[in-house]
Amino acid sequence: MPDPMDKPQFDALMARLGIPLTEAEAEGIRAVTGNILDFAARVRTPRDNFAETALTFAPKDAAK
Repeated sequence: MPDPMDKPQFDALMARLGIPLTEAEAEGIRAVTGNILDFAARVRTPRDNFAETALTFAPKDAAK
């Protein structure tokens, strides 16, 4: 499991965005920031054309 964002970094980010959070809300969100950052890195990975499912899917009726 990825490590969560550091508390000072998270607090600065929430302050910059102007999102008011209680301490419990902030800790709950901060606990999953490692997973969110890991996911964002994977989403931004360049892929070739064949990663698009529309290019690899052939309906059964296409053979007619």
